[in-house]
Amino acid sequence: MALAEDAASVLEEFVQNVANLPAEIAHLLEEIQAKDRVVQDCRSNAASRDASIQKFLKVNGAGQPNPKDEQYSKTILSDYDKAQIYQEEKIGLSERATILLDRQIKRLDLKIRDLQNEGAIAIDPQLPSLLNNT
Repeated sequence: MALAEDAASVLEEFVQNVANLPAEIAHLLEEIQAKDRVVQDCRSNAASRDASIQKFLKVNGAGQPNPKDEQYSKTILSDYDKAQIYQEEKIGLSERATILLDRQIKRLDLKIRDLQNEGAIAIDPQLPSLLNNT
């Protein structure tokens, strides 16, 4: 009977450990979403400036220098640089979410493997695991 309690306690511990995980993941996703809005604003601003440059070229031709060309070009490059920084931050946040999930799953995998090694639960080759090479 003690064997079933060991497996039950492993499961209970896992449930307790992951209880806050949905809120943590949701928070990270909200941060990603907020950064995505900033990226979209940067892209929109750059597209607007580019459209202004293109409109000037259509109206005045390529031979006529655009008085705002340098200013708009700097703004466009700045917006793309800012968007790149936010994209990298989004990647970092998504990697943090992945690490949070993987850590909990690996911890459970280790506990299951220990229970299998102790003979507390049967070894099932069909049991999914991050510890398996397949």
